[in-house]
Amino acid sequence: MNATRHRPTVDLALLFAGFTLWAAAFVTLYALLSLGCAWRWETVALGPVSLHRAALVGVWLAYAGAAAALAVWTRRRARRLADAGDPSAFLARASFWTNGVAFGATVLNFMPVLSLSTCL
Repeated sequence: MNATRHRPTVDLALLFAGFTLWAAAFVTLYALLSLGCAWRWETVALGPVSLHRAALVGVWLAYAGAAAALAVWTRRRARRLADAGDPSAFLARASFWTNGVAFGATVLNFMPVLSLSTCL
């Protein structure tokens, strides 16, 4: 069995994977922000930062790492399929670019957890 055979389902799933991960990060961070404020995590010191900020930054870094890993993996896949002359090479390249943009959006959109106040 050829490992680079055409699989349109996988190609389409990878096309949306990065922004699906971004959406999951958005929902998780929003919920964590709300719960942390309700449970007063900003008053609990965890070294030089509050527990709330540490949790938000930790979740943000975990999602950014997952998005980066996805972008790297789709880049390797796009290169492999381009070399093999596979018909899904276009979707593989498109998946790499959309996942790269999703990684950038994950980093930039959620970067304010580093400095903005968590609760009012």
